[in-house]
Amino acid sequence: MESEPTLNELAVVFGRVRGHLLTEETVQHAVDLLAEAARDLIPGATGAGVSLIHHGRRTSTGATDNLVKRADELQYELSEGPCLSAWSTGQPARSDDTTSPGQAWARWASAAAAMSVRSCQSVPLIQGRTTIGAMKVYSTEAGAFDDTTERALTRFAVPAATLLSHVQTRETPQQIRSELSAALQMRDRVGMAKGILMAQLGLDDRAAFRELVARAERDRRSVAEIAAELTSGPASRGADSR
Repeated sequence: MESEPTLNELAVVFGRVRGHLLTEETVQHAVDLLAEAARDLIPGATGAGVSLIHHGRRTSTGATDNLVKRADELQYELSEGPCLSAWSTGQPARSDDTTSPGQAWARWASAAAAMSVRSCQSVPLIQGRTTIGAMKVYSTEAGAFDDTTERALTRFAVPAATLLSHVQTRETPQQIRSELSAALQMRDRVGMAKGILMAQLGLDDRAAFRELVARAERDRRSVAEIAAELTSGPASRGADSR
């Protein structure tokens, strides 16, 4: 498995400025990287995708694998699906089981089910007052996502949207690197914090994730802040002493 690129390496990629505008290849790298981060962040996700959308048409898309790519393509071919719904309404959209009757996106659900996609969670990418696209995770299992994972993906979409709005406009490499760092560090901290909660409380991966989100909501803090606190030395020792 290839190691994750360092922030300096990523800064070089995202910092390719041509007339103060980043290249199409730079944007593609950004959406690919964020799709991988979303998949790693959300329990139960077998794949993830990120789409930048303008006037109903994708301008860039990133996917972790071919199954995600095809499931996304079907939404645009059929003009329906959770990704397009999240983008058009500015609200999260979820399909719990593509094989169940009465689906909101019947044609897409039927086609997705035939490809072994059973559930999908999509959230809008919002920058300011503009919805610039959508981020989504897929699973080959029904009911893989719930309100907890929806809220977590929505929170992750905030720095993701900021980063992607930067790569579409005029920002310096340092600003882009800062936003990318925030997005990737959230994923890394959450993974470490889940491990700590699993060891301390005897939880499985999904239950540990729900506990992390619950603590963030209770304290009115971000998931990243709670995760950073759990993974810091003093915080971890304090938790062990309780």
